[in-house]
Amino acid sequence: MVRKLLCVAVMIAVVAAGAASAQSKKSGPKLYRWVDKQGKVHYDDALPPEAVDQARREFNAATGTVTGSVDRALTPEERAQQEVERKAAEEAAFLAGEQKRQEEIMLASYSTEADLSRSYGERIALLKMTLESTDISIRSLRENLATMLSQASDAELEGRKVMDDRVKAIRELHAEKIKQQAFQVNRRIELVALNSEYERMLARYRELRNPSPAPATPAPSTPPEQPAPDTP
Repeated sequence: MVRKLLCVAVMIAVVAAGAASAQSKKSGPKLYRWVDKQGKVHYDDALPPEAVDQARREFNAATGTVTGSVDRALTPEERAQQEVERKAAEEAAFLAGEQKRQEEIMLASYSTEADLSRSYGERIALLKMTLESTDISIRSLRENLATMLSQASDAELEGRKVMDDRVKAIRELHAEKIKQQAFQVNRRIELVALNSEYERMLARYRELRNPSPAPATPAPSTPPEQPAPDTP
């Protein structure tokens, strides 16, 4: 029994010694290899200050085996560019995820192409009605402004003073006309964008519903317009 325990102890000691020896070889004195700014290759057991930021490889001084490597330090410009690229990649991933989410919502919201076209048709019809009413409003403002300016001009030609309240009214009409014209321009831009969005969404809807290689029927330039809802 004593002999058996002695053999076990010897075996444990041998294994521990081997492990310690291997660890010692692995973590023994290092040898560094780096290339300086002039392109000259250096091998040394210590790194000078000017080599700390250089790319290098590390070797076990006893065995010559490679134990690791270190990339050179990035310049401030390179770090800034790396940050720009990282943010761009994050934004691209976010946009891709957002697009996928929107497509899932679109498929869940519209069972058929007709549903999709009807929805966009209603929105486009409302925009066109808004543009028509704005056109009428601008024409009315322009006519009223022209009448008031003509009356003010006649008064000045006759040597009569244009009353302050009339001057104020003219200015207010002119400002409102400018405001309505800007509103009209924005709605026209919105209408063009909505038509483009409809064409794009319809084409994508067809791709998702019918992922076959057969060419899809071209999307119409505008969806069928739907009657606008009655307004009180």
